[in-house]
Amino acid sequence: MKNTKNARTTKTTETAAQAYERNTRDINAMIEFLKMEMEKHAERQAAEPRNWGFAGDLAQIRQNLKETLVFAMGARDEEVAGKMIEDAIADANA
Repeated sequence: MKNTKNARTTKTTETAAQAYERNTRDINAMIEFLKMEMEKHAERQAAEPRNWGFAGDLAQIRQNLKETLVFAMGARDEEVAGKMIEDAIADANA
């Protein structure tokens, strides 16, 4: 863990492009981690198929991802962006 005092006083030499690339790598790693966690979640759900908690977990994750997508889209109108996302999901599931 970094020393907070040093973190505040140390100048960064990272450029905006480098920070962008670092954050892109981090996000991609988190997406892969999410996929692994979803597989584990599916195994736990399969062991308890009547447990509605698992469906609720996924509903929360879905909502969080949708909010993240709306943000990533730079949407000023969340309702319109949300509909675009829902339409894309429907098309993907068709």
